[in-house]
Amino acid sequence: MGRPKEVTDEQIVVAARHCFLKRGAGVSAADIARELGVSHTTLFNRFGSKEALMIAALGPPKEVPWVAALEAGPDDRPIREQLVEHAKVMSAYFQDLQAGLGVLQAAGIEPGKAYRGRKSEPAPAQAFRALVVWLQRAQSQERLARCDVETLASTILGALHGWAFTARVCGESTAPAAGERYVERFIELLWNGIGGGKP
Repeated sequence: MGRPKEVTDEQIVVAARHCFLKRGAGVSAADIARELGVSHTTLFNRFGSKEALMIAALGPPKEVPWVAALEAGPDDRPIREQLVEHAKVMSAYFQDLQAGLGVLQAAGIEPGKAYRGRKSEPAPAQAFRALVVWLQRAQSQERLARCDVETLASTILGALHGWAFTARVCGESTAPAAGERYVERFIELLWNGIGGGKP
């Protein structure tokens, strides 16, 4: 008999997310284990329960992946172009987040459970803080009109999160191209009010 296959926690989480999003909350740990070529006890040994595996696979990440890009900018390109670029990444993130949280809710797991026990700054707070600082830097460079950047950051994040939720609930296209079109139209509308600075 051969040695049991070694899999990382990350590989388990990726496979589990794929299975849950494709087949719903009812997919069994045994089905996920089969996809990975391991026993279902491997999954329980690592995560303790199916609920814990679902939260790891479908809940929000501990860190928002696009925060680092905001912290590094803005760069020399036009602010509007950068805002569209960042907003497209944020939109895709919120669509993925909505998909995962939808399955968690279908399983009766409240989204707040995914944040419990975390010692780091919550992901939404990281995202909000990073966007506020990015907008403040753009304002200090006189590349953005004077306005309350906290309200502006809330407006941007709220609109992108709201679109992801509405598209999923209303059965509209959640394809990346649909999200990108929404972002372009939204930033164009927003720019009429905030684009008073230098490019």
